[in-house]
Amino acid sequence: MLDQLILPKLAKAVTEWNPKRTTVSLQSLVFPWLPHLGLRVESVLDDARRKVKVMLRSWRATDGLLKDLVVWRNVFDGAEWDNLLLKYVVPKLASHLREEFRVNPRAQEMQPLTQVVLPWSPLLRGSVMSQLLEAEFFPKWLDVLYIWLIQPRVSFEEVAQWYAFWKDVFAEDILALKGVQKGFTRGLQLMNEAIELGADAPTKLKRADTKVEQAATVGTSKAATKSNALPSRTHEITFRSIVEEYAAEHNLLFMPTGRAHETSRMPLFRVSGPSGKGGVLVYVQDDAVWAPEGDEYRAITLEEMVVKANK
Repeated sequence: MLDQLILPKLAKAVTEWNPKRTTVSLQSLVFPWLPHLGLRVESVLDDARRKVKVMLRSWRATDGLLKDLVVWRNVFDGAEWDNLLLKYVVPKLASHLREEFRVNPRAQEMQPLTQVVLPWSPLLRGSVMSQLLEAEFFPKWLDVLYIWLIQPRVSFEEVAQWYAFWKDVFAEDILALKGVQKGFTRGLQLMNEAIELGADAPTKLKRADTKVEQAATVGTSKAATKSNALPSRTHEITFRSIVEEYAAEHNLLFMPTGRAHETSRMPLFRVSGPSGKGGVLVYVQDDAVWAPEGDEYRAITLEEMVVKANK
């Protein structure tokens, strides 16, 4: 019964699941069956993991924190989970903070920071959130603080209140992050330097070197070469994984056949609809998908692969 009735229906439900078209959560489809699947559990979880990847790939920063995403954390290997977020989430958070967030003491809009970026903190490694805030939040914050401090009639009481306000914005665990501590310490140093300079502050106070701080942020992570490309070296993305995800995004199965292409000796995969029938045989080589045309194989686009698989 499990093999003939339940597993095919479960596999079909997972394959066809689309968060934009249903209110039923993926975990409600999968998790109740896990204790009953035995050795078959991995095949179901593999399909579910692909769906989670597709969901993250299509996620936009303005969508907010994905509901119930945390329940999938333990379904992935720790490194794979971190890499998924570094690949699909962190660059979008960084871009949103960079482009949408402004520091404005007179009319502060908090939404890009407090409703888009910070809610991801429990799902991101502390070092990643630290780098993100150090690179995208504190340069803006320190620039505004500097401009305020060089005004001829600056009120240090107001500046101190503003400083305290921002420290209250962040939870204790975020305040404890190295990059966040560094940013607030630099702000406090600027304030103390302005007080010591007194009337000379407008001409002698030095601006915080945000470029150096951003470079330091990037330099602390082997996963980054630029502040807006934090995850660029954290993992190697194979072209085959991109093809698999593209197929899953179009509700197609990408299944190994156990055979190899006669000439190239590359493994053959069948790309087909949810039923697993028909479809097209392909292999992946040199960052291209190769499919049969007559007696030979030729490179095709991912869009062509989808069309052929649905015939």
